[in-house]
Amino acid sequence: MARPRSRVRGAKTFRRILRGMPDAMRNELAGEMQQGGAELLAAMRSRAPRGATGKLASGLTAKVYPRYLRLRVGYIGKRVNSRLFYARILEFGRRAQTVSVSRLNKGGRQAWRSRIRARQARLSRKPHDLVSVYQLRVKPLAPRRFVYGPLTNLRVVFGRRLRGAWDRALKSIAGANGND
Repeated sequence: MARPRSRVRGAKTFRRILRGMPDAMRNELAGEMQQGGAELLAAMRSRAPRGATGKLASGLTAKVYPRYLRLRVGYIGKRVNSRLFYARILEFGRRAQTVSVSRLNKGGRQAWRSRIRARQARLSRKPHDLVSVYQLRVKPLAPRRFVYGPLTNLRVVFGRRLRGAWDRALKSIAGANGND
């Protein structure tokens, strides 16, 4: 399978440079990324809203891929994102709106059928399972910005951290290849 084309100009050349990088320099850069990731993770956790369970703060993780020199910080993985879906609502906010809510029959014979067929599409339910439909007003919620806020700006955190390491890495690659 072919690698998708990047929209960033010079990405192909940059990947070629990374492949030619000595392992010692790659490990040094990965170590700097690990420390910077821990710094970002601490900033995110300190700003995360604290509920009764504290799951939002504990769901934040950092992962470094040293081979590709890639860092991911935040809610990583489908399972975490599905369990903590409300983190996105708290992060970006919510507008005021009116939604339709359908309440289903919970009692008697219909209840066990509903549980068995819970994974089926909503349209497959029988009309007699539906008890009522009502309108619910949802209040607006201001964004809190604990993951994508100003304290978690990658350019600021890694600009000072990786400047010296990149200079050393690029000089060693240029010296090894004989390029200017």
